[in-house]
Amino acid sequence: MLTPAILLLAAAPPDAGMPASPPEPLAIVAAPTLEPPASPYWQVVIEQQLIIRVPAQRSSLNNFAAGPMTTLRTRPLPVIWKEKKAPKCVAMRNILGMQAVQRDSIDLITKQKQRLRAQLNRGCRALDFYAGFYMQGSKDGKLCEGRDQIHARTGAKCEVDKFRLMVAVPREED
Repeated sequence: MLTPAILLLAAAPPDAGMPASPPEPLAIVAAPTLEPPASPYWQVVIEQQLIIRVPAQRSSLNNFAAGPMTTLRTRPLPVIWKEKKAPKCVAMRNILGMQAVQRDSIDLITKQKQRLRAQLNRGCRALDFYAGFYMQGSKDGKLCEGRDQIHARTGAKCEVDKFRLMVAVPREED
């Protein structure tokens, strides 16, 4: 506050009637005292949020850009998928991709080349997950049924009700 006043006085033309005198020294009226903290420790909070993206693989339910096939391919034997009992949790780092194959469930493809069907809770549609999904990392690093939610890129959030292991059984043609 004093600095602008001093600059204004210095910029003003000197008055012939006033003798030039040096300004008075500034006196410190009050200075804050620095007290040591009550404890010698400081608290630092670090928050980390991990979001994992799982890409979608094309299936008949979400392959919107599929045109007519131009080349003839040999048709492999049709595969029938049988559901088996699966663990309640899946390690997030093992999930490579997903496919939306039914209206209320998606298939998760793992690094071990397994297919796990994740049945979504009531009111969730698998078609909402046509572009893949996100999962928020948990402390144990697992996606568990009845506990964790998956987030569609379209904005939908669904909880996984149950996991089922899908086992391929080749079907012989008659």
